[in-house]
Amino acid sequence: MKIKDLKLLYFRNYTSLNIKLHPSLNVLVGNNANGKTNIIESIFCLALGKSYRTKSDSECIMFGESATAMSCVLNKNNKNLDIMLAINSKGKSAKVSGIKKNKLTDFVGELNVVLFSPEDLQIVKGSPSLRREFINREFYQFSRIYHKYHLMYQHLLKQRNSYLKDMRKNPKDKIALTYLETLTSQLVKVAMYITKERVSFIKEIAELTYKNMLNISDGKEKLDIRYKSSIFEALNIKDITDIKFTEKNIVKLMMDKSFDDIMRGSTRIGPHHDDLGFYINNLEAKVYASQGQQRSIVLSLKLSEINYLKEKTNNYPILLLDDVLSELDKSRQLKLLDAINENVQTFITTPSITDIKEDLLKKSKVFQINNGNVNEIL
Repeated sequence: MKIKDLKLLYFRNYTSLNIKLHPSLNVLVGNNANGKTNIIESIFCLALGKSYRTKSDSECIMFGESATAMSCVLNKNNKNLDIMLAINSKGKSAKVSGIKKNKLTDFVGELNVVLFSPEDLQIVKGSPSLRREFINREFYQFSRIYHKYHLMYQHLLKQRNSYLKDMRKNPKDKIALTYLETLTSQLVKVAMYITKERVSFIKEIAELTYKNMLNISDGKEKLDIRYKSSIFEALNIKDITDIKFTEKNIVKLMMDKSFDDIMRGSTRIGPHHDDLGFYINNLEAKVYASQGQQRSIVLSLKLSEINYLKEKTNNYPILLLDDVLSELDKSRQLKLLDAINENVQTFITTPSITDIKEDLLKKSKVFQINNGNVNEIL
């Protein structure tokens, strides 16, 4: 898939933007706070229906305006699709080739992206929520079923947590406990689906990442990625193949711990508490990896995402590199730039083009970004 052109209206610091894009490499050059990342963010929004920089959609709207709109023409499977997303105070509106999508889950996945930003370098040592977000972001782009189940899980979890807080006054009320068990059973059904899907995903992505890490480290470092399930830990099992991994056992386990949940007002077991573990040569990277090794892990992971999404969707995703070249040493820069080929349309933001190989620049468009003004210079 390739984006042919991009249009923005009142998005961040862009009053209006309409640019034709290169099918291979697009380089966005400029000093910080001039709008390079805003263009990357708009493409991400068109793919995932939300920003990766803020939880508040309204922050994407230009100051003083009431709404923003972004659109692109996407060439996919030899067909042109018009992708459009608008945001205002009432919510979002999405269209694909003029057809309105009433649910965001029916919009997300038309355009696939792999984003690599400086924040991603925290995946190894940062909070578990970063690693869960990585998993969910990947799934949303190729599985609308997972997306819908995950939204359902969040709704049921919020419902259960709210009820737990209501039970604090009388935590041993039998009628209340019976209803809590019903809520728990509904939550567990969805939790089991999400856990199974995530375990399968990590197994596949781990194989790709293992090969990439060997390549990046010249065969010196073997990377293993393991899914850490709070359900597995509570049941004292290793994976979903264990006979203890049943709805009945998980519900019983959670009800046995329900008094603690009631006192805390939150659910302690489930996919919302799960995590990933990265291991280099059998040592946990979170504890033992150097900063360089952490960067190699994330780079391996991002390169794996490209191949994984290609395998799942039969299309190469768009690669978004937001100011990461300056975060990598020369060796890792080269490994990343080697992934750029004519099949993968790539967007790079950078304060200078000196880090980009000359042969790549010959097959690219270079845009100078200055305070929301975009000019093609190469």
